[in-house]
Amino acid sequence: MRFGAGFWGPFPLRRYVECARLAEAQGFDVAWIGDTQLLTPDLYSVLALCAQATSRIGIGSAVTNTVTRHATVTAGGFLALNEFSNGRCLFGIGVGGSAVHTVGLPEDRLSEFRRKLALIEGLVRGETVEVDGVPARGKIAAPAVPVYVASSSPLVLEIAGELADGVILNVGVLPELVREAMQHVERGARRAGRDPRSLDVAVFAGSSVDRDRSRAIEETRSWAATVARRIGKWMASGGDEVRALGSEILRRYNWDEHVRVGATHARVVSDEMARNLVLAGTVDDVIEVVRRLEGCGVTQVIPLPMGARIEATLEAFGREVIPVWRAPSMASTRR
Repeated sequence: MRFGAGFWGPFPLRRYVECARLAEAQGFDVAWIGDTQLLTPDLYSVLALCAQATSRIGIGSAVTNTVTRHATVTAGGFLALNEFSNGRCLFGIGVGGSAVHTVGLPEDRLSEFRRKLALIEGLVRGETVEVDGVPARGKIAAPAVPVYVASSSPLVLEIAGELADGVILNVGVLPELVREAMQHVERGARRAGRDPRSLDVAVFAGSSVDRDRSRAIEETRSWAATVARRIGKWMASGGDEVRALGSEILRRYNWDEHVRVGATHARVVSDEMARNLVLAGTVDDVIEVVRRLEGCGVTQVIPLPMGARIEATLEAFGREVIPVWRAPSMASTRR
């Protein structure tokens, strides 16, 4: 199992850099940086500064989108970052989410997303592609950039299985939900003649690790709400409860609050439901969730630390969670 650390929020650039350094020191494999213009710092500034401040950890976007920047600008930026970071850059992309809704733009239609993804993917792999009838190729000498597609919807997950090197699932942490999402990834992979097992399958979830389980859940309840909003309309595994919850949250959703701790639209999410959708609770709670995810075929877990104790959550993972998968003798003591 690999571990990424996700960072999203209106924090100063300096704090992103400090968190990336801390994530590297705590043994995380990747620092994944969010991209919602105006609500988060400029993605490329953060990625470059984090790459400069670290030496081992991967640096990736979780996630950028195909709407707010031209595909060639995106590809050129990631080629430059991968050259600068000595091949540590990862490219995570989705259809839009908060980056487009908060400025009144629509998410890309499926066909348009697929077209732009294929174009960017070719460019960050060093290929020549056709852009509006003109051949284009990056001139920056950089290693190929691994491409990850993030989604909470079935058709985009199929595209991930068809085209990407990895998929970032944003569907919660309940095994039934993860397995259902992975069926769509596998369908896309098989349609393209690919082995689904070749993909890095990551689960992304709001996270808080605390001895006080109730406080940890409260700090991540807004993340549970935004997940329910996305999956409620299509995931059969959640049953009527998730479907009804998703509809209720969609009706009252306030993008100004989005995943802010204490968001009013999140009040309808029960503690029990939140625990199905986030990576929160005591250390033992989190270890048990990660074990279940591993049993589903997940190969990377990406906690997004939330609340007032972001650094404490990173340290809890580094001190007590990650070592369970890195040191066999320690893993046996927790079984």
